[in-house]
Amino acid sequence: MKKFLLILLTAVVLTSCEKEKKPLQFTNYSVEKSYDQCNPEEGDCAFISISYPVAKKESEAASRINEEVKNHIIKIVDYQEEEKIASVEDLAIHFIENYKNTARDFAEYELPWEGSVFAEIARRTPELISFRFNSRMFTGGAHGYSSISFLNFNPENGESYAHEELFTPEFKKFFEQRFREDQNIPQGDPINSTGLFFEDDTFVLPQNIGFTKSGIVLHYNAYEIASYAEGEFTYRFSYDEIEQYLKLQMEESPAE
Repeated sequence: MKKFLLILLTAVVLTSCEKEKKPLQFTNYSVEKSYDQCNPEEGDCAFISISYPVAKKESEAASRINEEVKNHIIKIVDYQEEEKIASVEDLAIHFIENYKNTARDFAEYELPWEGSVFAEIARRTPELISFRFNSRMFTGGAHGYSSISFLNFNPENGESYAHEELFTPEFKKFFEQRFREDQNIPQGDPINSTGLFFEDDTFVLPQNIGFTKSGIVLHYNAYEIASYAEGEFTYRFSYDEIEQYLKLQMEESPAE
């Protein structure tokens, strides 16, 4: 009897461990809205298209990731609005309603709006899930605005990683040296000496750092550290180049 209970207890423990170690599962989700059912492929059309991975809600980690991804998309599309938007569906409706209101208030207004956000999982390991967001927004003005952003999650608990949890302090020094060399900024000169816009004239890592299968991406969007005319600043490093600065292991997840 004792032997049977021991075997049963072992089986329960093993089953529990398997459940805990089960990797998060994702499915793609899309939302599209257009003004007066216009077709974006047939000419001028105000529309919004959003596509992103959603974790199946089997754990608190999945719920946390879904919530942060949703809030990030809302911030991309509706960064100037103060009212609370509860879902991506509401966000799309709100975008089209804003266009309708603008077109109604200005009788000669003829500029269609465009909003698009495409998100994907760029890298997945047992310790990391890295999301990449490509977006383009046009809501009037001289030009639209495109951006690239990243969110990096711990798949165990769904919490997003801060830079200091991903890299050693020496990484910032390494990247600043590369950045200065690329931008022809002498090591002894202020970082803004060539016309950049770093706050307080102090070099900082970009807010958006992502992980791909081949290495990491460090990306400053337009306006973040320079004028719009200067465009974006993107740097890529292989894992071999920065291995000594990484705090996480980069072996691929079986789910990748």
